[in-house]
Amino acid sequence: MVSASSLLLPSSMRDLASCIGDGAVRVACSSPASTLTSSSGAGSGSGSASTLSVTVSYRATLLNSGASSPPLLLRLTWSHSPVGPTLSFSPSAAAPSVLLRRRRGTRSISLGCVGGGEAETEAESPFVALFWDLTAARYDPGASPEPLYGYYFVAVAGAEVVLAVGDQAAEFVKTKFEGQISKARFLPVARRERVVVADPAAMHTARVRFAEGGPEHEVSVGCATSSGAGGGEELWVSVDGKRAVQARRLRWNFRGNQTVFVDGAPVDVMWDLYGWWFRDPPGCAVVMLRARSALESRLWLEEEGAAPGFSLVVQAFKAPP
Repeated sequence: MVSASSLLLPSSMRDLASCIGDGAVRVACSSPASTLTSSSGAGSGSGSASTLSVTVSYRATLLNSGASSPPLLLRLTWSHSPVGPTLSFSPSAAAPSVLLRRRRGTRSISLGCVGGGEAETEAESPFVALFWDLTAARYDPGASPEPLYGYYFVAVAGAEVVLAVGDQAAEFVKTKFEGQISKARFLPVARRERVVVADPAAMHTARVRFAEGGPEHEVSVGCATSSGAGGGEELWVSVDGKRAVQARRLRWNFRGNQTVFVDGAPVDVMWDLYGWWFRDPPGCAVVMLRARSALESRLWLEEEGAAPGFSLVVQAFKAPP
C-alpha cells in the first residue's frame, strides 16, 4: 500500500482533512485544456509565480515479482540551482533523494527495504539502474525547471523498466535493450510544485491527469483582492479555464475544502493558508487537489487499503525558503 504520508503531501493537509467535512459540491467543466508553452508557471493577468521545484511520484508495479511484491514509489525532483536546472531521484518512499549531477550518465542505486519490513543488508538489497540524458533538454525560460522535451530518464529494476520519462525515453529503451526487457506498469500518483509568489495577484498553472488514461487538464490557482461586499482577499481554483472554487475573506476562511467533479469523478480541493497569514517568518500557502473514488466517504483515509488517487499539491512562498 502506498500511504498518504509517502506522497509528499504536507502534514497540514492531512491534519486539515481529518478535522473538516465535505464542502459544497460544484461541477467543473472538463473541456480540453488550452495549449501552454510549459507544464507549470504559466500565468495571466498581472503576473505569474516562479517555480522552485517540481516533484513527481510514480507508482511502479513489477510484472515479474509476483502479486505479493509491494509496488515501488519512485520520485523525480526537478529544481533550480545556481548552475541551472537539476534532477534528483529517490528510489523508495523512505529513501532520501540522490542528486544526479551530470547532464548525462548512468548510475546504480540500492532500493533498500522498499516493502517497509526488516532492513536488508547491502548484498541482499535490490538495485535500480538509472539512465538519463539532459544534454539536449529544452525548458521554458524563467518558468519550471522540469524540461519540456529533448530528454529521457529511465530506471530499470529486476530486469524490468520501472520508469521511463521524457519524449526520448521510448527510443532509448528500444535501442538499449532491443526488446529483451519487459516494462512494468507505472503511473504518476502525486505532483508537488513549490513556487515563489512575488506578485500578490499572480497565479500558478499546472497540467495534470486526474485518472490514468484520462484527458489532460489545466489547473490554475490564484489569489486576488475582492472588489465585492466586504472586500478582502480571495482564493480561486480553475480547471480548464472554468472557475471551480472561490474562497473569500481568507483571513477568516484560511482553511477549507470543496469537492468538484472533473470527468464525472470527485476531486477534493483543500487549502491551508495559516502559515501564509499568521507565521513569522511567513510559511507557505498550500492548495491540494486530490482525485478520489466515488466510493470513498471521507476526504482522507490514512489506513485505506487501496492507493489514494492522484494528488496535485501547490506550495506557495512569499520568498525562497
